[in-house]
This record gives sequence, structure tokens and C-alpha cells, in this order.
Amino acid sequence: MKKVINALAACAMLAIAAPQTATAQEAENNYRFVMVSHIGSNDPNMKWLTLSLEEFEKKYPNVKTEYISTNNYSVQEHVRLLEQAIATKPDGIAVPIVSTDAFEVPLRKAIEQGIPVVAFNIPDPRPEGERIPYLTYVGGDEYLTGKKLAEYALSRADLPAPKRVVCATHDSAHQGLKARCAGMKDAMEAAGAEFEELFISAEPATARNTLQSYLQANPDTNYIFTVASWSAPWAWGVANDMGLSPDVDDKGVTIITVDASPVALAGIKAGHVLATNSQGFWLQGYAPMEWLYWKHELGYEPQSDILTGPIIVDIESIDHWEGLVRKIFGDAYDEQNTW
Repeated sequence: MKKVINALAACAMLAIAAPQTATAQEAENNYRFVMVSHIGSNDPNMKWLTLSLEEFEKKYPNVKTEYISTNNYSVQEHVRLLEQAIATKPDGIAVPIVSTDAFEVPLRKAIEQGIPVVAFNIPDPRPEGERIPYLTYVGGDEYLTGKKLAEYALSRADLPAPKRVVCATHDSAHQGLKARCAGMKDAMEAAGAEFEELFISAEPATARNTLQSYLQANPDTNYIFTVASWSAPWAWGVANDMGLSPDVDDKGVTIITVDASPVALAGIKAGHVLATNSQGFWLQGYAPMEWLYWKHELGYEPQSDILTGPIIVDIESIDHWEGLVRKIFGDAYDEQNTW
């Protein structure tokens, strides 16, 4: 198995090797790197990535970065955007491998054309030699995200013991979301709980109706894991309307979600959500661009993937994370609170 570098160690290595900032006049080469993302402006996590790209351009003024995404997400649309980006012949591409089957052909084509590729946020899960031959992966381990969040819940003696856990997902083809569910499943089943993955849709009304039907049919469900933070208020609202006591206490339903987004943090602070995680989104924007730059300028090729998370965020650490995330989102922080 390929050795994985801890994110902090990787950052230290990058800082040591980084060239001094050059002015545009001093730069001999100009590059254009494209991030083809599945995270649109309707997802608060986009802000981490776009701000990190802006910071990258300050340090490397001879690089132009482009962020491409859509709010009407589908794997097919993502592939279309990727193919359009490849056709423009950029100097590098950063992309999440949302679907190995869908992304394999266009990415291998780009790499054969000499366009270096870095996977971010979601890797190709196959072993080296079988996976798409990108330079490296920068991001969290989504299996560990689900597993660590489950282990945290199981460690809390003040919470109900899990009986049945449902993993509410909005995209059945998303490998990263499936990995989150798988990590949660393995930890919860090892503790004796029943587990089920439930497709709820990304459309609020449909998601709520699906969750309500599931909870009615499975009244022993006492943990809901929403694999997107913006769906956590939907789950809480349904459970609350059904009288299932969804706040964090020693009875009823307990809700767990993902990502250090304003809605997740607000949910924790209000006592509606047990915990979430940080997967190091800022690094997921900055570090892929730096590796692409070093590939061109220095011929560097990273010898391992770089993990940027998960880090558990709970009520004990909420003040720290709220302060950090407010610096990123500014006035938009409170606008993202949909509780």
C-alpha cells in the first residue's frame, strides 16, 4: 500500500522546498492550472478552495488558476466540464475522482497529452498500478471520516447506544460519499448496531419525505449520518417534527454530519448535531496547485498521497472552529446557517 504523508509533515516539507516568491516580471514561465470541481457556489465549502487559489496566485504570480464547477451537479455534467477543460490544453488539472468509471477515459487522455493531473478531495481507490496515473492525491480519507465520527459517537457514554444507523446520501454514484457510509457502517456494526445506506436526493422536499418514510418504517433508528452538512437541518427537522428528540442528549435520535461548514458548526453550537469533521479544504485547493507548479519548474513528483483529514469537530472545539471559519466566510457565515 502506498505510504501516506501526514498533512502537517507534508506542509513542512512543502515550506522547506518552496521557491521564493517571484514577481511577474521575474517569472520565466507562465502557467494556467484548472480546478474542475464538484463543489459549486451552493456548497459553502467552495469558499475554502477559491480563497486558497487566490492565496496561491499571490505567491506564484506567473500562474493563473481557474475554478470550474456547476450548481446543478451530475457526474455527466462534471465529465463534460472536465472534457472542456482538457480541450483548452491547460498546464495542469486538479479534479476529484467522483466516479472512476466516468473519469478514467478523459483523465488518461489528458495525461497522455502531457497534462499533469492531481486528484483532490476524492481519489481513485484502486491500488497504484491500476488507478488513474495522476501525480498524487491531496485530501481527506473519506472512509476514515465515517469511521472516526462513528468511533467518536461510540466513545460518548452520555449518548444512547446505537441501535440502527442510517447513512443519508444525496448522490448514489459519488465514491467519496459511499466511502463515508462504509466507514460509519464498519464501526457501528462492530459495536452491534444495524446499519443502512439511504438515498435521499439533493432536493429538500424529496429528501425530507424519504427520511420521514424511512424513520416511520424503522422506528428503532437512533442515529442519522448525513454525508453533506447542508442536509443535516433536513434530517433534524424531520426527526423533530416526528417527536424523536433529535438534539444531542441521552435519548432519541442523534445526528452526525461532515465538514467544517457554517451550517455544521451552527448545528453543533445549537445542540442539534453531535459532531462533524474538517478534511482540510484550504489545503485541498492550495497544495494541488503547488505540486503542479513544482512538476513544471523543478520536475518534482510526489512519492505519496497527502492526507489533510479527518479532524473531529465537537462542542469542545466549536469556538475555535467557528472563529476560523468565520475568517474564511466573513458576513456570509451567518447566511449559511439554515437551522
